[in-house]
Amino acid sequence: MLSRWISALFCIFAGGAAMAQGGPPMITDDTETVPKGHWEINTAWTIERGADALLYGAPLLDINYGTSKNTQLKVEIPWLVLHPNGQHAISGLGNTNIGVRWRFRDEDNKHRVAISMYPQIEINNPTSSVRRGLVDQGPEFLIPLQWQTVLGRFAIGGDLGYRFRRGPAEVIYGLIVGTELSDVVEVMTEVHGTGPASKLRDSEVVFNFGSRIKLNEHANFIFSLGKCIRSNSEPRFIGYFGLQANF
Repeated sequence: MLSRWISALFCIFAGGAAMAQGGPPMITDDTETVPKGHWEINTAWTIERGADALLYGAPLLDINYGTSKNTQLKVEIPWLVLHPNGQHAISGLGNTNIGVRWRFRDEDNKHRVAISMYPQIEINNPTSSVRRGLVDQGPEFLIPLQWQTVLGRFAIGGDLGYRFRRGPAEVIYGLIVGTELSDVVEVMTEVHGTGPASKLRDSEVVFNFGSRIKLNEHANFIFSLGKCIRSNSEPRFIGYFGLQANF
């Protein structure tokens, strides 16, 4: 089934140019950085449906600032609403995620593949969110690498990382393909997994489709929809709907 989905999407993409990339609203990250001295702010409403509960980010705030041609800073924090089946919803501040992206190789005449690293630390805020079960107890530290290249009409990239956390360490991995359908519409599709480093066959593997639609020079509407592709696994559904501002 996955191969049929991918084949169909390649047919859809065949008319465009290779301009799309990872990052919000997708899970897989890319190598691109915000231009020096500029901001990218993503404000999104997110949803994740599991077997036992609904989890909302309402909103998720993702702030990025370009510090040089090849580096950027990120601060991300959500307001979470957890609605367990048959129970009252609880809400509170999620964890703060702080990251620094460094693209140490550009895609140019000498190199076909751009490569970056994006270390991130996630910390608990001084609230009751851990005690009430909204977030896991931190801190967590993620060390991922990203790669990106262009093949004909397609932009292709991926990420691979190791997450240190309380309990079993995790590995993340993803592959994303995207293109432009027009001057204002980008489309992307990805397969992304997260699983225990000692038992990757138990990974949660998500198939996700997303788009960026240009509203004006400084704003895009961004969204993605996906679900786990493994039977009897979670998440059953994920969604991301937001506004991306660049200035």
